[in-house]
Amino acid sequence: MQVDAVRRVVLAPDKFKGTVSAQRLVDVMAAAIAEQTPAAAVSRLPVADGGDGSVAAAVSAGWSTVTVPASDAWGAPVEAPVARLGGRAIVEVASVCGLGARRPSPSEAATATTYGVGRIVAALLDDGVEEITLALGGSAATDGGTGLLCALGAELCDAQDNRLAPGGAALIELATVRTAGLHPGLRNARLVLACDVDTPMVGSDGSAEMFARQKGADDDMIRRLSAGLAHAAGILENAFTSRGAARRPGSGAAGGLAWAGLLLGGQLRSGSDVFLDLLGAAEEIRGADLVITGEGRLDVQSLRGKAPVSIARLARTFGVKTVAIVGSDRLPATAEDRALFVDTVALDRIDPACANDPELTCRLVGQATRALVQTHLGARTAHRNGART
Repeated sequence: MQVDAVRRVVLAPDKFKGTVSAQRLVDVMAAAIAEQTPAAAVSRLPVADGGDGSVAAAVSAGWSTVTVPASDAWGAPVEAPVARLGGRAIVEVASVCGLGARRPSPSEAATATTYGVGRIVAALLDDGVEEITLALGGSAATDGGTGLLCALGAELCDAQDNRLAPGGAALIELATVRTAGLHPGLRNARLVLACDVDTPMVGSDGSAEMFARQKGADDDMIRRLSAGLAHAAGILENAFTSRGAARRPGSGAAGGLAWAGLLLGGQLRSGSDVFLDLLGAAEEIRGADLVITGEGRLDVQSLRGKAPVSIARLARTFGVKTVAIVGSDRLPATAEDRALFVDTVALDRIDPACANDPELTCRLVGQATRALVQTHLGARTAHRNGART
């Protein structure tokens, strides 16, 4: 039957990493709804959780973009986009020292550094920025954020008082730390650490154990990186008088960059919460009829702070049902939070080739959007020569 009341749908996907941006997903979903249900009211809310797309999410909320010179995880020059709004800035770590399309070797995993992120923070402090948010997802480094600390003026030396080489593997040689040269702007600036995981930096589920393999490390390198982080943790925490930070949930985000931020007095926050607040998500979702979210892969890691789960939890507080369109669904059927989604469409079950084909992905997203809206809103399908109920 035809639905007379205007229905409101909130489109709140995260990116399909490496395939389609959140903004394009929103455009595709909106076009599918306009084709099928022209009278529906659509709220566009491309989201981020601290990973790739964080600057774009801020720009969609009215922030501007500036470009800041920096260096990538292996020292090559990059021009990194930074979101600015007055005295506030958002630095997307993935655009500075992220993997991109690179597939590092174990030796490259050993030397990857966050020094470039520190260069940007220093430049922002020089410019009088009062609040800096580090969007921590997508880093190629597992250096405990020591590159950041060095770029901001800390000195890390071995037993012979030589400065350490970049990267996490060298941390096993750390003997002394000097903090007298830290950037003076750190005393007055607020540092927000927007992380997309709740992993600690050290431990059996630490940043090296959980994420270094996808950054190029093999078994031997994972052990070396883990040992380096554990060794450095005690020495650096003594130097910064911040005991126990390395075991705090979330301190392992971005290969321990979150931990370095904690040493500097930063505030650790869920990346999803940071960006949902910034985007005014609660106001958009309250009173809606349906939320459509999604990401490239829904799995157990999604439960540790990823955007779609956070969106669904928020929607549940307002009694709004949430559906998800994902590249692949690997979330166990027994997972407690699976019930947050009243329906889930996994595109790889329709056509596995979508993982490497952005255009195919977009076509399937449009198809899935039309099906979900028809199923959950009872929406009619529009046709060029009329409509049927």
